[in-house]
Amino acid sequence: MLKRLSIIIISVLIAADMAAINKTAPARQVADTLVTEEKHDVLDGSVITSGREEKQIEGVMSGNLRLNAGSISSLPRFLGTSDILKTIQLMPGVQLSGEMDSGIYIRGGDPGQNLIMLDGAVIYSPAHLMGFFSVFNSDHISSASVLKSGIPAEYGGFASGVIDIGTVNSLKDHVSGVMNLGIISSQGTLTVPIGKKSQVTASGRGSYINWMLKGISVALNENQKMPEYGLQDYNLTWLTEFNEANTLKINGYYGRDNLYFLQNNYSVMSSMDWDNIAASVIWDSHPEDKAANRHILSFSRFSNDIAIERSSASLRMPSDITDFAYKGRTTFSFRNSRLSFGGNYTYHITNVQYPDINGLNDMIDDTEAPDTYRTHEFGLYADWSMWFSFPLTVGIGLRYSGAVTRGHLYTGPEPRFSLSWNPRTNMRLRASLTSQRQYMNMVSISGMGMPTDFWIPVTGKIRPQTNRSASVGFSHSLWNGLAEYSIEPYFSLLGNVLEYDGELFEMINRKYDTEEHIISGKGRNYGVEMMVKKNRGKINGWLSYTLSRSERSFPDIMDGAVFPAKHDRRHNLSVVANYQPSEHWTFSAVFVYATGSAYTPPVGIYILGENMIQEYGPHNSARMPDYHRMDVSATYEFKSAGRFRHSLNVSVYNVYARRNPLYRDLQFHADSEDKTFIMELKNISLYSLVPSLSYTFKF
Repeated sequence: MLKRLSIIIISVLIAADMAAINKTAPARQVADTLVTEEKHDVLDGSVITSGREEKQIEGVMSGNLRLNAGSISSLPRFLGTSDILKTIQLMPGVQLSGEMDSGIYIRGGDPGQNLIMLDGAVIYSPAHLMGFFSVFNSDHISSASVLKSGIPAEYGGFASGVIDIGTVNSLKDHVSGVMNLGIISSQGTLTVPIGKKSQVTASGRGSYINWMLKGISVALNENQKMPEYGLQDYNLTWLTEFNEANTLKINGYYGRDNLYFLQNNYSVMSSMDWDNIAASVIWDSHPEDKAANRHILSFSRFSNDIAIERSSASLRMPSDITDFAYKGRTTFSFRNSRLSFGGNYTYHITNVQYPDINGLNDMIDDTEAPDTYRTHEFGLYADWSMWFSFPLTVGIGLRYSGAVTRGHLYTGPEPRFSLSWNPRTNMRLRASLTSQRQYMNMVSISGMGMPTDFWIPVTGKIRPQTNRSASVGFSHSLWNGLAEYSIEPYFSLLGNVLEYDGELFEMINRKYDTEEHIISGKGRNYGVEMMVKKNRGKINGWLSYTLSRSERSFPDIMDGAVFPAKHDRRHNLSVVANYQPSEHWTFSAVFVYATGSAYTPPVGIYILGENMIQEYGPHNSARMPDYHRMDVSATYEFKSAGRFRHSLNVSVYNVYARRNPLYRDLQFHADSEDKTFIMELKNISLYSLVPSLSYTFKF
């Protein structure tokens, strides 16, 4: 039944494009190289099959995904540029974020449970504000891996998915570059060879999106007070090959966001500033054909600062986390197996959020900065992979990790197991069991993946988060790889998940203890991912759908009753279509739909004296309106002149101006004549449609 349904869906796409498949000048294949399953085994020679020709499975969404440099440049463009994280959010199992929510939700996990790395250095805040841009400049990177299940034991320290981003990794023999100039943002990348064995690649980006949003608000007569916002980020990578067996890469990243908002009624200036810094040194060596070593020294830092100023009074709430880390890996390849083993150590320096108050005299008690947390985290692991002629691949891994903070030590094993079987060349069955432990925890105050969130390690009161997950997947390639589909159910049990039961301004108290407001409980995530993809032809694209639940339970909330997590979304649908009628024109469209996120609704108010007290319903028992939007893009490639290429892109984000609410505001209206008091919830939206025009020049 599943196969029949998939064939019907794919046939709709094929019917519109069948006549173009046999033409001698094929269109650029966007979807064929967009997503490929990351392979850990190497097959020598070729596979010969009898009877009907069938292409080997290679592009389906099944647990581990990989995008290479070629596919990244062909991604659908958002606001004039290709963005890896935006594309990842269109894949099954990666939930859509709402407006202003920059978090990445993988299979029901919280944003703070993901391990996101840039050349081995942890990125604690992977997106800029509003979720329009990620911190990754697509012109500067060479690969992106997304691990949702069957995660190798090499990766640890986090309890959900893994996103591993790699920067440029191949030498060029000439100066090359990319410049993208747009009305929303501009970015540029330049690669300069230094001799025959080295090169330097530098990238920079800036945005002036607030000008555009203000103009749109005026044009549509929305009369909304818009914030002042700007971002900038820079990448620098030095790559050198000492010889065929040794490569050294040094990478650095710096990104900064600034948000300012003036409230005229109260003459209050609010601001948020946050920075990301990441640096790494990677040494790859291959002393023998069957052996390989990798050593990574890395530095990461994330800091944020919330400030509110009025007259001579001010309130600042800073926080930061700094990492110094080492990772080592050794791999031996045998005829039918491979062994990898290694370890890691990270020294975390964490300062949690606290109020720094000036000019309020005796109105509020003076506060003191809490003591710095210093955490030592370590891990040892081994992965053993074996493949047989069935063909069957078995992966067994064991990781033993631990962390110590202020004399409190936590350790534990993290076993991993995966199985992959190809009953036919074009079919694959995959199963996995994964156990994970997390020692650094993100405290979400806004519940929106905002930069107001901060990090805190395990302590005597905060225990490590755990995740035990299982998944089974089936993938099938059809018509010699013209199309394919996949389905993968998953289930996970979470332990010691965190919830913050305080409010942002409750911290303005000299006796405030952050740990006292962090409660722990348990949870479970389960669902099924499905994807259908057409790889070739003038019309190509994919449809992904996830049916899922994400549930939590805390003894201190509703006496332990189960409730949906805030990011629980029953239905997630993404449709991507690319059309290239000629070698010069490319059109693309993206449609996304998701069930509204959960929130706790107010159900009544009480007035006691001059105080108004709100009464709320069951925790996360209400839903925001469903989220949906459509983005369209058109790119014209001018005729190439040697190595010089240039193109023009026009795109519209949220083309039908759907006002997806950012939050719901509780408003009160009093009627003096009827002596009634009305309470209503009003949807608050930040923007509607966002157009973009950009020019790209490559050489």
